[in-house]
Amino acid sequence: MKGPESLFNLVDELKKLPGVGRKTAERLAFHILKSQRNEAEALVRAIMGVKDKVKLCSICSSITETDPCNICSDPNREKNTLCVVEEPHDVFAIEKTREYKGS
Repeated sequence: MKGPESLFNLVDELKKLPGVGRKTAERLAFHILKSQRNEAEALVRAIMGVKDKVKLCSICSSITETDPCNICSDPNREKNTLCVVEEPHDVFAIEKTREYKGS
């Protein structure tokens, strides 16, 4: 199929995302194409911001922009109670409940 190579490249990159097949990648690519330039630039900045700023906490290995993370550096947390999770994003679900007081 002939068309803009840059659009096909974008579709190919979007297909690499988990759960994104060709049709979804094409819809996302055309959405990005139709959006205002400042919206596309904001998306690029958000992606690069994550890549440049997010790291693992040296104490608990949670994802953070500060080291140690907000949980490990909070003096009000119970340091003798530890919550073990499978994936770093699981911490966000636990923190949303505002019930767990350990680190």
